[in-house]
Amino acid sequence: MRKSFNKLVFSLVLFGSAASAALPPVVDASSQAAPKQAKTSPAIVGMFNRMQQLQNEVQQLRGQLEEQNYLIESLKKRQRDLYLDTDRRLQLLESYKVGASTGTEDSSLTERNQNSGLKASPGKVDKKAYTQAFSILKAGHYQQAIKAFDDFVGNYPNSAYLPNALYWLGEASYVSRDYDRALIEFNKVIGQFSGHSKSKDALLKRGFIFYEKKQWQQARDNLTKVLTDYPNTTVAGLAKQRLDRMRQEKH
Repeated sequence: MRKSFNKLVFSLVLFGSAASAALPPVVDASSQAAPKQAKTSPAIVGMFNRMQQLQNEVQQLRGQLEEQNYLIESLKKRQRDLYLDTDRRLQLLESYKVGASTGTEDSSLTERNQNSGLKASPGKVDKKAYTQAFSILKAGHYQQAIKAFDDFVGNYPNSAYLPNALYWLGEASYVSRDYDRALIEFNKVIGQFSGHSKSKDALLKRGFIFYEKKQWQQARDNLTKVLTDYPNTTVAGLAKQRLDRMRQEKH
């Protein structure tokens, strides 16, 4: 569409120049007693009509271009929203556990992270803070979620929810297209909590980030590692889909 638009603009300039060259010279009425009425050439009339037609086409193309730009931006936003929604659905079990009132999640988290020195804080204030941050993320307020999880990490460095908070901090950054920040947070999950369930998810997302950054070999290495280390899992299926896509795109 942009090529068509530029072509039409060029045509307008060309026709305008030609039309100007073809017009009869200006006659000073004061120098002649009875100037003759200039005859308009059929070629000039046709050229003028063509210019009008080109102008109309340019206006139509400009309107279509603006409409397409709007649709593209809308689709980008919807894609980000759908991505996060898909990821939330994959992690739906966690959402239920965090919101449960039985205390089972607290005990399981403590047991799972006992070797890392992580534990639930007295009064479960860390759980409340984590749940609040996660709710902000589910509502699609990504920048607010980043701040909420960032505050959580700073306020509860020994919380049993720390690996989850780091993961969702990386996720919110990823959806916001802050790939460098997302990579830092996912690396923390992988490096510090390799035995945690979020580690495999972080590894998958790290592969996705390298894909977005067009670092094809690193993307391929991370996605292949997901297949090798976590076979027959949801993340393995997603890794395979992205690797297949890379092969189709010849990356």
